Amino acid sequence: MIILGAVSLFLYGASAFESIRDDDLSTFVTLPNHRAIKWNITYHDRSSVAPGYWFVAPYFAAESEPATTRWIPSQIGPHIFDQDGELVWTGSSDFNDRTIFDFRMVDSMGDDLHLAMLLTKEYGKWDDKGTIIVYDNQYNPSPVVLDPVVDVDMHEINIQDPHRALALAFREENLNMASFGLPDLNMNIWTGGFVEFDITTGKVLLLWTSQDAISPDESVAFNPYQEQPNTDFMHVNAIDRNKNGDYMLSARHTNTLYFISGQDGRIMWRLGGKRSDFAQDFEFSYQHDAKFISANDTHITISFLNNGAEDIIINEPTSSAMYVELDLTTMKATLLNRYTRPDHESTRKRGNMQTLPNGNVLVGWSEFGYMSEFTHDGRLLMEARFVSERFSTYRAYKFPWRSRPSYPPVLVASCHGVNGTALSTTFHVSWNGATEVKYWRFFTQANLTGPSEQIAIIPKKGFETSFAALGYLDLVSVEALDMNFQVLGQSATVRTQPPVYWPEGVELLKPDDAAAVAVDDSTSTRKTLTFIGLFVAGFLTSTSVYLILSMYHPTFRRYLRRTYSRVQSEDTDEGLGLLNVKD
Repeated sequence: MIILGAVSLFLYGASAFESIRDDDLSTFVTLPNHRAIKWNITYHDRSSVAPGYWFVAPYFAAESEPATTRWIPSQIGPHIFDQDGELVWTGSSDFNDRTIFDFRMVDSMGDDLHLAMLLTKEYGKWDDKGTIIVYDNQYNPSPVVLDPVVDVDMHEINIQDPHRALALAFREENLNMASFGLPDLNMNIWTGGFVEFDITTGKVLLLWTSQDAISPDESVAFNPYQEQPNTDFMHVNAIDRNKNGDYMLSARHTNTLYFISGQDGRIMWRLGGKRSDFAQDFEFSYQHDAKFISANDTHITISFLNNGAEDIIINEPTSSAMYVELDLTTMKATLLNRYTRPDHESTRKRGNMQTLPNGNVLVGWSEFGYMSEFTHDGRLLMEARFVSERFSTYRAYKFPWRSRPSYPPVLVASCHGVNGTALSTTFHVSWNGATEVKYWRFFTQANLTGPSEQIAIIPKKGFETSFAALGYLDLVSVEALDMNFQVLGQSATVRTQPPVYWPEGVELLKPDDAAAVAVDDSTSTRKTLTFIGLFVAGFLTSTSVYLILSMYHPTFRRYLRRTYSRVQSEDTDEGLGLLNVKD
């Protein structure tokens, strides 16, 4: 019994450990309340991929969850990554771990770039109509407040110009089932449509619904004869507007794209489904993310993701992205290009297709963040997916984002050493969301009223850059520099954290003289530019040699410190008024 109990305890412990493992997430000293997803990336031809950053919003559950500590530290929500999978920005702690959909960059709201996303309804608040969030290019958020009669669907926010935006809408309607041969039966089912509104004021400009335009019998998911029918008979998931002012609405549960007149709201044509107006040389079903590519009086070119499957039904073994041309004269639909999912699997939910500025195609396959980039003619260039299989993203995009955040960089400094004669100060610095930082310039000072002494300029590496300097440097700060060494931002001055593992009774540390460790700016810059490729190896080697010598040869340490003078800081934590470093 004891053995069985021990075995059971071991298995339970192993299971518990597995449930909380987070080695598939990145951690940061400067962002202790966040964990960022890691990536598996394969480049087949990196020289041909389009420039830009990846935009994803990892989530665990598509619908809102009850309050939970499962996502603490924060892991889900909007994220931007570079093409090496390094974090650029995370907003995961901004929304109390609620799921984010359609996170994207917007370049149509004036001269500055913006971010937009859809925030899912808060759990338990059934009167919540959904929330649209817009950030400026310094990550300052502004919720968009729409007319309360509109229920915003989670699938799309499509901002067309500085004042005009599109979103999907739905409402419950009581409809007659005569089209199914049941004229005496009325049922409450969910209709689909879209709303056009002023993004700055929230004023509704147009509300289009399917109630009188699309019959429930077009659905491949709804059947009133079933005991518990799926009442989401359309499941709209994409809306776009072309330069002529006409709209294209995608409905997953009718396998149809609806082309709607911008003048009178009538359905001009259907592509796909039970009542297609076009002769097709291809098939598609359960599609997502339909977009206009071009349109004139005789031809329309569109793109969309052909899922080809859903949870139960599989119409095609592999999902694909498509370009299709519609000939409005002959009413023929022709497949121009197809981009097949590289792993030959099916995307049964969600996903998107994006035409990039250089003509490449980025396809987001949704589950586990899987995405791939192709040349326009179909050559596979890149594949990437989350290391974690706990998360997916509704869509994946690539954009040429640029930002200089309104908040300062974050610096954390700590002192290390086995005794008072062999000390070093380690720095960790990041600036969540900054895209133009190329170098970090570090400073130290004896007290808040004393001069700042430069100690190093080092290249930025990844999201969080680390750097170590000899000695105990008490008051420190850092500047963010661009490629021309111009200052972009500066951190607060922070106090270095002393070693927490030192035993009681050890003499309290005294900071080294700031002036004694100062480095001339021109010298530091010149060396940085000259030896940037050798920096890491040289620094690690020299630091290791120094620490070994100083630990085993106190005479060597004392000799070096003859040029230093101890600075007795008269400042206290209270008198300094320094803020604790926060993420």
